Amino acid sequence: MTAAVMPGVRTREARAVAAGVLAVAAVYPALPVHPAVACPLRAATGIPCPLCGLTRAVVAAVHGHLGTSLAFNPGGIVFVALALTVLLRPQWLARLRIPWWSVAVFAGALWVWNIGFNPTFHQLLIR
Repeated sequence: MTAAVMPGVRTREARAVAAGVLAVAAVYPALPVHPAVACPLRAATGIPCPLCGLTRAVVAAVHGHLGTSLAFNPGGIVFVALALTVLLRPQWLARLRIPWWSVAVFAGALWVWNIGFNPTFHQLLIR
């Protein structure tokens, strides 16, 4: 079973969100205060979720630091690429069909990365 990536989402709104995400990521390092948003799973259990490190990864990718972005979370580069696609070629996503199981596999791979290989988190689990 497949489903559209963005069913029912209008192009104008999707482009506005993508532009907003990229703009915030571009100015994030220059902000005087960074909001302290804690991952609920990591706060409760000490185990990082699949999305832990994604904000830092997106900021690093937007600034061209792809190696650093990959170290924080490989999903950051995918997220930036998706945002750029929505911004520049939104009609491509209207035709794209992704099987639901592949989203689960991708999230599982990010979780394995965060738990086992991410230099930010895996030292926390060895103790």
